[in-house]
Amino acid sequence: MVTKNYPTPRPSLSEVKEQFKIWRKTRKSPRPIPKKLWATAVNLTAKHTISQISKELVLDYSTLKKRAAVKKKTGSASMSPADFIEVNLQPPAAVAECIVEMQDIAGAKMRMHFRGKTDFDLLELAKAFWSKKP
Repeated sequence: MVTKNYPTPRPSLSEVKEQFKIWRKTRKSPRPIPKKLWATAVNLTAKHTISQISKELVLDYSTLKKRAAVKKKTGSASMSPADFIEVNLQPPAAVAECIVEMQDIAGAKMRMHFRGKTDFDLLELAKAFWSKKP
């Protein structure tokens, strides 16, 4: 039998508001908000603004914003799709091309065609051709 992993449904803003209301009624003394409740509030930032969440849940805006920022930093980058991908559509740079033709008085000819190679020394090539002994 194959088991399927279905994503767990995320609670809506009204459901989380109800959870906070129950927690506030049942706590015995002033205590910090439990991590689980903070986590559900932070998860709401995927669909709602921090301002909306802080107003509805009666939370400190700055604290919620900091916790949401920490979640973004620690969240897995490989799991979320890229927001922007740069595609270079420019044609490649022109390829350097050079043709060298030499002919001496005796009729000896030399022709060289260089493509994509730009680090040769033309003066040395010419010296080698002209200094040859018949």
